Parts: sequence; C-alpha cells; structure tokens
Amino acid sequence: MNLKQLEAFYLVIKRKSFTRAAEELNVTQPAVTIQIKSLEKSLNVKLVEFLGRRVQLSEAGELLYQYAEKIFDLAGDAEEKMKDFKKLMRGTLRIGTTKNYARYMMPSLLPTFQRKFPRIKVILDEGNSEDMARSVLERKNELAFISQLNLDRRIKSLFFSTVEFVLVASPEHRFSERQSISLRELNGEPVILREKGSGSRAAILRKFQEYGIWPSVILEASSLDFIVGYVKQNRGVSFMFEPDIKEELEKGTLKVIPIEEGNIIFFTDIIYHSEKSLSPPAQAFLKMVEKLKGELPLPRAITT
Repeated sequence: MNLKQLEAFYLVIKRKSFTRAAEELNVTQPAVTIQIKSLEKSLNVKLVEFLGRRVQLSEAGELLYQYAEKIFDLAGDAEEKMKDFKKLMRGTLRIGTTKNYARYMMPSLLPTFQRKFPRIKVILDEGNSEDMARSVLERKNELAFISQLNLDRRIKSLFFSTVEFVLVASPEHRFSERQSISLRELNGEPVILREKGSGSRAAILRKFQEYGIWPSVILEASSLDFIVGYVKQNRGVSFMFEPDIKEELEKGTLKVIPIEEGNIIFFTDIIYHSEKSLSPPAQAFLKMVEKLKGELPLPRAITT
C-alpha cells in the first residue's frame, strides 16, 4: 500500500474537503483525486462515493479510514517523540567510570546535568579503566571516564584531568620515620597494587620500569578494604587515593610517605566510540563537562 495515496485519502475524509487536503499536502486538488483513484485501483475496491458535493465512504472505505487514522496518529506521535529526543525531553545517557570517579566526581557532575535535563535517564556503570574502555568499544556505554591507556583506534579520547596518588605505609613501617624517601628505595619492597586493567596499576608499573624498580612481592587486589587492611598490618606499601583513607590518616593508622621525585601523576580522559554518532544527551553532557572542567572540585589524587 502506497502511504502517500493513503495519506491523501485520510486527509480528504478527516478535513471533509479535497481542497483543504490538497492545501495541507501542498499539491493540487486534481492530484489528490488521482492519488485516491490510484489507491482504489491498487486495492481493487471502491473507497469513496460522491453524493453531490459530499464525499461518502463505502464500507471498505470506513474500515480503511479507521486503520489510516491509527497509522497517522502513530506517525504523528513518533514525530513528536523524535523531536523530544532532539530537544533533550527524553532519552538515556549511559556513562562508564572508574570507581573513584563514581564516588567523588559523579555526585557533583550528574546532579548538574539532571537539573538541566531532568527527563534524561542516566545509567552509571563502574569498573576499572580497561573494562570501561571495552564497554565503550562494545557500545554498552556511550561515554567513559578512564585513565589514559593504549586504546583501540576506534576509540576517541578527550583530556579530562591530571591526577595524582601518594605512597602509603603503616606507622610501624621503617619509611614512616623518614621525612621522605626516593622511589628507588621501593626496590625489593613488598607492594600491593590494584588489579590488572586498573589505570593506577599501569601508571605505577610504568614508573617502576622507568626507575628500574623491582619490588620483592607484588600483590594485586580489586578490594580497597583489602588493600587498606594489608598496609595497616605492615605487610607492604601501596599507592592510594587520600580521600579513600581520610579516616585512617586522621586516626594515625596509616601514613603518607613523601616521595623525593614527587607523587605519581597520570592523566584521565573522557572516551567515546569514533564510529558512532553521539546521542543528543551525550553531546550535551560533553558540552557541560567542557564548560565546567575548570570549576569541578577535583580531589587532589584519584586512582582508577
């Protein structure tokens, strides 16, 4: 069934006039007549009859008009919904983030976004940097906040922030008696790191390689509580995010050890799939982040 022909039939009956239907379709009145006759011919059934200047529907025409009304009501509704997406009146934004960004950055970023666009549903996904990069590649998340990694060529990245994390030890550790230590003194020292795929783990290992450091033992853990407990028991040292251990530092059960070469610094990015068009919500979120980036309350150190 030709939808243009069906639309001409529908508007003639709805407007009760060939003239008004032609004006709405921006065609001539004879063109509307031709469309309806073509529709009758293609369906091999009489749809309209003329009683003087009045148009009357046949039984088949009555039935077809009911269907046409549903079809064009749905089409109009669909068009309005598409306009809503463009106007950010509806839609979904899926964002991936590392756990610490979820804890410290998203509580300020997401409410700002949702105040501007209250009808946009936001779904937040958490994981390590490699997991979140993979989620964007697999199109599970549209955007993600991760540490800088060697990314697939299909992933595009935008610089977000510089981050820093500090060396932490038990107060009973021999380093705690020192004003500062050199990174090279970690050679032969037990060190606990985050799991594979974590940006902090990758950054620390790169720094170790740069300085020729070989710890005696490297333990990996995804649980922050495990890492804190392990260091508190004086079984090794770790590079950690200060806000995560604020309570331990205040109680004196952990201590930050200054490093002569400076704390370990790396960069975080916002990434997205270069081969996929960003949705209006994702475009609006990126624009908002770019505008607020210099005003965001970034913690002094963030591990990922």
